Formats: sequence, structure tokens, C-alpha cells
Amino acid sequence: MTTTAGSTTTTGKGSVTLSLHPLVIMNIAEHHTRVRVQTSRVNPVYGALLGKIKGRHVELCNTFEFKLTNDSPSTTTTSTVTIDMDFLTKKLELIRQVHPDLDFTGWYTVESKDWNPSTMSLFYNQLSSLNESPLLLRLDPIGVSNELPIHVYETIVDLGTKIDFIEISYTLITEEAERIGIDHVARYSVTDGTSDTSIVSDQIAIQFNAIRLLYQRMLMLLEYVRAVKEGQLERNDDLLREIGSLCQRLPIINTDDNNNQMFREDFDIQQSDVALLALLACCTQEISTLNDYLNKFQAVHDKQQHSSGPGGSFGYGSGGRRMVRGTGYFPASFV
Repeated sequence: MTTTAGSTTTTGKGSVTLSLHPLVIMNIAEHHTRVRVQTSRVNPVYGALLGKIKGRHVELCNTFEFKLTNDSPSTTTTSTVTIDMDFLTKKLELIRQVHPDLDFTGWYTVESKDWNPSTMSLFYNQLSSLNESPLLLRLDPIGVSNELPIHVYETIVDLGTKIDFIEISYTLITEEAERIGIDHVARYSVTDGTSDTSIVSDQIAIQFNAIRLLYQRMLMLLEYVRAVKEGQLERNDDLLREIGSLCQRLPIINTDDNNNQMFREDFDIQQSDVALLALLACCTQEISTLNDYLNKFQAVHDKQQHSSGPGGSFGYGSGGRRMVRGTGYFPASFV
């Protein structure tokens, strides 16, 4: 079904209740911040929402990014944005193998308060095959409010002509792991009171200096190997063996070509080994479950044999009827 661009946004009581995990907000904010730093400008970002659907209650638990098939991913208009549905379908299948209780519940975007709801109808037309009424979560990156800049909308098609985005309320719920993560982020996001930099900035600066020092030392070793190869310096076998051992521990990645054949082969082998271990773990679990079932079945079967009388199990005769005192009998279904 294809709807027109005549979409409207209203505020009212939706037909579903919603629970929101902080992990969803953190993932969306990280996605927006990463794109903002990489492109040096504000670009809309889009992704899928994963959650648990129980009747008319939806619990949003996690997200992942969309893969767009347009030629210019950094475009600021959504009229040319197309979602790679093959990638999305395969991604959902892999997620269901690990988390079978998670379903596709909608999509998210990062837009200001001046967003145009009509452009979101294009996403609805592409995603309605996965969920007939997907939710839309909008994060306002520049909104100033005492509340979270999160707006969630329920999509309802009005007579097949336009989409109504009805804003619904939500409640925040957290798990123990999320509370620990949020507390860790909060501790590293505050300033010390004497400067404008946060603790996380200091931590990133320390890691950056360590990586820069490692890069400089690697360049020094590279120059040494080149000098030994050209005969400018004397060969030191002990030092060359240590350099060779260090190279063996580094990932085989060519920075000029990310499709390095040697790296891809090693990566595919490692990925296959991990998948095989996961499959073996699943098989072991299934065998253990089957073994428990057989033990319980054997125990029940032995108990029935000990409890059976001369007339058959539990006093039933060979004709499927229960014997009683006297000459009368009743069918087993009536007893």
C-alpha cells in the first residue's frame, strides 16, 4: 500500500502503551553525534527500533542503523532516501536468532521541531511490510526543555490516503545493567568545577596521546627495517624477531584497501569458528534438554508399571474399560 504525502501530526491518546529503555536514547544520541562529528554538519539519521510486543503494550529495547541505498547519504532531504530492505531483512533475521523475543517495532529519526511529517510517509511505505503500524521515535537535538527531547508517534493510515502521526506518552524503564551503564556515563560526563572540559574528554585525550605515541614508535620500527633492508644499518636478528612477533599480533589490515584479501580470509575463518562454537552450544543445550525429557519420561513410565494391577495399568482392562466391583463396568472416559 502506498500512501500520499498528506500526513498530519496530532497529539492525543494512542491505542498502545509504551515503555522506553535508556539504551534506545543513548544509541540514537550516539548515532547523531557520530554523524555530526564525521560530516561537520547536521544531517538526519535513521534507524530501526527493536522491542517486545505484548498485546497493545510495546517495550522499546534496542536499535540499529538503517543502510541507505541513495547515492548521497549526507543529503538533508528524505525524499531521495531509500532503505536497503534486503540488508534490513537479513539484519532482523540475525537478531531474532540471538534474541527471539525482539521484533521490529518502528524506526527513529533525529529532527528538530520543524520536521515535516509528510516526508516520513516514504519510510512508512517501505516499512509497512514489516509492521502494519510501526512507531516513529523522533529525537529533537536542539530542543530546550526540562523533559527528554523524545517524541514517539503512532502511525495510523486514514482511509488509505494519508498517515496520521499521533503522539503518545511513554514511561522509562531500566534494567540493572542499564542503570550501571548510565551511572558510569553520568560520572564521566561531569566537569571537575575548575575547567570547562569533562572527565570523558580527559580520558579520550589520554587514549589519543597513547595511540599517537604507538604510531610514532611503529614508524620508527618501519624506518629501521627499511634501513636494514637497504644495508644502511647493521642487522640485529634479536630485534628483528621481536618486530616480527609484534607484527604477528597486529591485525592484517591494509589502510589503503579495506578489502585486503588476507585479512578477509582470516576474518571469515574466525567468524566461521565463532558461528560453529555457537551452533555447538545450541546443540549441546538441545541434547541436554532431550536427555532431561527422556529421564522424566522413564521415571513416569516406571511408576506406571509399578502402579498397574493385574488388569492393566491403573486397573484398566485390555478393552479400555475400568473394572469395578460387581458385574457392571463403565467406559474409561467416564471414570
